[in-house]
Amino acid sequence: MEKENSFIKHCNIIQSKYGIVIPENIQTYFAKFSEDSDNFYYQALKKADDYKIFYTKEFIEFIIRKYADAAIDFEFLQNSIDEGNYEYSLLEKKFVSENIDFSFLNTCLQEYDSIPFYIGIYTFETCGGEEFLIINDDKTGYIAGRSHYDFEKIEINTSSIKYQKIDFIKKLQFK
Repeated sequence: MEKENSFIKHCNIIQSKYGIVIPENIQTYFAKFSEDSDNFYYQALKKADDYKIFYTKEFIEFIIRKYADAAIDFEFLQNSIDEGNYEYSLLEKKFVSENIDFSFLNTCLQEYDSIPFYIGIYTFETCGGEEFLIINDDKTGYIAGRSHYDFEKIEINTSSIKYQKIDFIKKLQFK
C-alpha cells in the first residue's frame, strides 16, 4: 500500500476543515518537494489555514447597481463589503457572520454570473502590505500583493464605495 504524500494529505485536511481548495496543478507540483523543503511557497501552503477574498471591480459595480434598487444606506453597504473580505465561508459558499447581516451581499453573490472575487492564501505580511497566492479561477497560481492602504474607489453621485485593491505580480510556473 502506497503512503499518502504529506503535502496532498495537508491539502485534503484544509479542504475538509476550511473549504480551502488548493488546485490540483499546485498540489502535484509541491507534492514533489521534500517534507523539510525551505521553498517559500511550499512552506506557506503547508501552513495554510487562512485566506482572504479580493472582490473584482465588476462584482463591486454589480453590487452598486443592485444597491440602487434596494433601500440600503451607503454606510451599511460599505461595512458589508469591508467585513465580507474576512467573513466569506468557502465551506458554505456564502458570507457568514453572527453579528453582520450579509443577506444583501449573499443575494448579489447568487445572482452574479462571473468571478466575484479572488481567493488568496497568505504567503507573507510586512508592516506595509501582504502577499498572497491566488487559488481560484483565471488567476490560479498568481502571486498577488497589496498595500494596507491601497483601495480602489467607485464614485456614486456624492458618495463612493471603496474596496481593497490587489496587483497580480507574477504567475508561478508549476512544472
